[in-house]
Amino acid sequence: MSAEVLTLPHLRALIGLKVRHRGEPCIVVEVLESPCSLILEAHSASSMMADLHGRPWEYGQEHRVIPVLNDDRTALHDALLDLDLLD
Repeated sequence: MSAEVLTLPHLRALIGLKVRHRGEPCIVVEVLESPCSLILEAHSASSMMADLHGRPWEYGQEHRVIPVLNDDRTALHDALLDLDLLD
């Protein structure tokens, strides 16, 4: 699929898809419109998140932002093309 025919409905259809990013399993949890990006949630162990004052507050998952288009918006970004689909 080329960058010219990739639309937001196409990207939103990817929500829930399991992928591998940098060797770790992740799931697509959201699509950002501007800049056009996929948000991945890593399926690694939860880590403790701090509150505004730096105190441990709650457990949370790591999220990663994957751009859809390259910097000049003429092709798909290498980070998107590097994602591996999982079962």
